[in-house]
Amino acid sequence: MLRGKHLLVCVLLSLSACGGGGSDGGSDDSPGGPPVQGNRILGLDVKEVPSVTYAAAYGEAVALGVREVSVSLDWGGLEPTVGNYDDTLPGLIEAFYPTQSADLTLVLRPLDTAGPRLPANLAGLSFDDPAVITAFENFLTHLYGQLTNMNASGRLRWIHVGNEIDSDLGSDSAKWTQWQTFFSAAKTRIENLWGAGIEVSSVVQFGGLKNPAVLARYNNLLPLLDVAAVTYYPLNNDLTMRPATEVAADFSYIVNTIGGKQILLQECGYASSAVNLSSEASQADFISAVFAAWDTHRARIDLIDFAWQYDVSEAIADQWVIDYGMSGQPNENEFKHYLWSLGLRNHDSTEKLALQRLRNELVARDWIK
Repeated sequence: MLRGKHLLVCVLLSLSACGGGGSDGGSDDSPGGPPVQGNRILGLDVKEVPSVTYAAAYGEAVALGVREVSVSLDWGGLEPTVGNYDDTLPGLIEAFYPTQSADLTLVLRPLDTAGPRLPANLAGLSFDDPAVITAFENFLTHLYGQLTNMNASGRLRWIHVGNEIDSDLGSDSAKWTQWQTFFSAAKTRIENLWGAGIEVSSVVQFGGLKNPAVLARYNNLLPLLDVAAVTYYPLNNDLTMRPATEVAADFSYIVNTIGGKQILLQECGYASSAVNLSSEASQADFISAVFAAWDTHRARIDLIDFAWQYDVSEAIADQWVIDYGMSGQPNENEFKHYLWSLGLRNHDSTEKLALQRLRNELVARDWIK
């Protein structure tokens, strides 16, 4: 689902500057309470709002225990036409993140939830077209050259190529084969540039994993992935929220379905709007349910990145409705309120119940004091 990282330029311009399933049953259990943090990594979609700069929001996240943030970059935005690069966003990444304490995930989006994000003069070509593959390899080489300090910092840990790819690829075996060819070439170039220490994946939706036809095609791609990256929003088909009591079964399904790979929940969120048949209390219960399920599957799920820190403005939510082709659709209002209410805080920076619940869950696991 859209995370709004294309707004990074507006955000940062304000700155002055293993396999196996189930519980591991390891020694990180705290007597009489849930397992402690162990090797688990907490991520958060950091956002700024009018009353809080991005730098301040980032500091709030780190103080909370966050050790991973992500930035999403559309290929077509950074290379509007082949060979014509816009280095604004890479420059802002290079200026801010290398000196920060959390690790960074780059989500590169030649393909996103709403479809391909290619340079204009490649539009309409298949992903396995040699011109598309060569251009993306060259884009990766150029991007690497813009991130000298970021690369040297050791803070860049994950690069995902494609976000929620199943939304566009569907159950079309030919399109999945084309994507696999493209991804394989991209992964080779990333490894040649950044080295084997970077984990490379393509992000899929939980809903895709629940579709047998999509899952069969994803399983053909899975051996190429260093880790399995999944977005998790427990939605009904009408974009209302499923109850938090279903989280445990969903996590078990993810772990049991994705064999032989460590798992990253690259996006994990729950709307609080009544339009989505939810509430602040339901959102808070979701936080608790996620941590309980993570305790059970902590041997397989390395990272959970919650979406998101602050609610976006209504204007941004309205624009996303347009961007995602939801205008005039039967569930347009549910889609808007879903995107508009995912934050742990309101847009005016006041806290929702979910933020205190998150603190409570972290304290219970000795994550923070």
